[in-house]
Amino acid sequence: MPFCLPTLRSLIGCIVLLAILAGFGCGQKLVFPRLEFKADESKTPSIPLTVRLDIPDALKQYQLFYKDSCGAPQGIPLGERLAEQVKADAAGVFEKTFVGGPKDPADAVLSAAIETGEINLNIPRREIGEYKMTALVRLRITVVDAEGKSLFNEAIKGEGKWTVNTDGTECTVRGLMLPVTEAMEKLSDRTIEELTQGVKIRDWAIRLRARQEMMAGGGKPGGGAPVPQAGSGDPPTMSFRASLEDENRNQVLDVGEKVVIRVEVANSGPGVARGVAVLLSGTPALVKEFTNPTLMGDVQPGEKKQVAITTTLSASLAEQQAELVIQVTEAGGFGPPTRKRFVASVKPKEGSVETVEVLSIDVDQIPPRVQGFDRRTSYAVVVGIGGYREDGAPKLKYAKRDAEVVARHLTALSGYAPENVRVLTDERALLVDLQETFEDWLPRLATSSGTVFVYLVGNAVLNPESGDMTLVPYEGRQDLTRRGYSLRRLQEVLARLPSRLNLVFADLSFPVDRAGTGPRSIPWSAGRPAGKSRTIIIGSSSLNGPSLSLDAGQHGLFTYHFLKAVRGQADTNGNGWVEMGEIAAYLREQVPKGAAELKNEQRPVVTPEVEMDSPIGTYPVSKAKRRG
Repeated sequence: MPFCLPTLRSLIGCIVLLAILAGFGCGQKLVFPRLEFKADESKTPSIPLTVRLDIPDALKQYQLFYKDSCGAPQGIPLGERLAEQVKADAAGVFEKTFVGGPKDPADAVLSAAIETGEINLNIPRREIGEYKMTALVRLRITVVDAEGKSLFNEAIKGEGKWTVNTDGTECTVRGLMLPVTEAMEKLSDRTIEELTQGVKIRDWAIRLRARQEMMAGGGKPGGGAPVPQAGSGDPPTMSFRASLEDENRNQVLDVGEKVVIRVEVANSGPGVARGVAVLLSGTPALVKEFTNPTLMGDVQPGEKKQVAITTTLSASLAEQQAELVIQVTEAGGFGPPTRKRFVASVKPKEGSVETVEVLSIDVDQIPPRVQGFDRRTSYAVVVGIGGYREDGAPKLKYAKRDAEVVARHLTALSGYAPENVRVLTDERALLVDLQETFEDWLPRLATSSGTVFVYLVGNAVLNPESGDMTLVPYEGRQDLTRRGYSLRRLQEVLARLPSRLNLVFADLSFPVDRAGTGPRSIPWSAGRPAGKSRTIIIGSSSLNGPSLSLDAGQHGLFTYHFLKAVRGQADTNGNGWVEMGEIAAYLREQVPKGAAELKNEQRPVVTPEVEMDSPIGTYPVSKAKRRG
């Protein structure tokens, strides 16, 4: 059976991990599909240490100060958020973390202290306009071992930049949380990166675990097979290869089947590798299925040893995206520094998947909330503006209704907590409401483990020169774009959030160009930030013109079919999940058909393009049983 080394390419939005199939040699690969962007997916710790966290009160009470547009000092209370972020970052690196006192036993102690924090913002007194702002937060992170020896001592900073705005009527500065959130996100990323790559931390973890395994195998300190110390005598030079083989070769781990982990350890150095062991970590439920650790004994210079760790997956193993990390340790601390990581779908037996019955009467009949499907770290903003303060603005009779029903479906079928869904309609959708929601509320709450969902219904204006689109708020006018909220700015806002994926559905109506001089097509991709985007926009129409209404359905045409899609009609593969790719395909098919029945034309646009089997294409938007 062929054998090769697995390769992990860890990118935001990555869905596929290539891992090796069984055997030894070179060749065939086993691809385990990964469902990325899952709301509550946990990060598997990479360093097997139990770490006590020491977070001082000074950090918990920390505030970041600035001056508002009236020149008055204001504070942003960041302490509690910083403390929680340090806890989350540490939990993403170390096998076990806890907050305790000096007498609580631990392998290491991590401390965090604020070094500096500042906001660079200069606003003339009560001046209306946009101003550049920079936020900086720097923490001092230290880690010491159980004997008090330093393993890590670094100052880590995060910086965020953004353009905030004032309206001159009050002292409030809009958009402050965006650069602060960006600074916090960069601080978090760098903290995890620096801790994970800490050489002394890894050396201590490997040596400590090797000693524990020797004790578990019957070794006694000072007698029997002694634990060698790093640097004494000729050291071994170790490497290993690993493979994962599932019995039926269907590229997923099916419960009830046999799964084998094969590991080959080689020692090419002059010294003996003592007390070699294979250590598994990752998703606890999957790790428990295997013998762990597996002892291989000593490996002589020039020797190779192989071991097969076999199990039959329990029938009680739940459906999930599971991760398995393979590490080889050596008692003297000379184990190979690399780890092998496999990510696999665990599937129950056919027929055991829970399904949800969905009413088929019509989209205003809200189905019961799906039990056990929660996106606690995901947030949604639904905007529906159909009535306007200005008499000249065209009315959209179903816009408010669209927003309210979409929001109720998100909490029923898409796992969003009601408190995580903000609905802005008509007089509650002023420009200041849009700014506060997108530039303060979302940045305060969005996390790297969740997603952001935005649904827009209303009138919009297209700038023929820049291609930018502007949503008209309740008090706005189509001939006065400065009173609107730009979709370009919305994309910039979303790009700065730490969320793993942002979905924007825009059912927008554009004024009729009676002179026929304006652009015919709508450039939905205009304003997309450079680089790999985590934001997908689904526009209701490719053509400039009014949005179509479906009077029979009492909704906008696009929104009506969106609701049908998330209720289950788009579930073409019948797996009980309505995925992003399925919704895009469903809207592209059904909206033009509905428009043709109205003797009109309307074709949705998806940008960037979403492939059905891509990471974003397989993202589950809702859970619903498909109706025939």
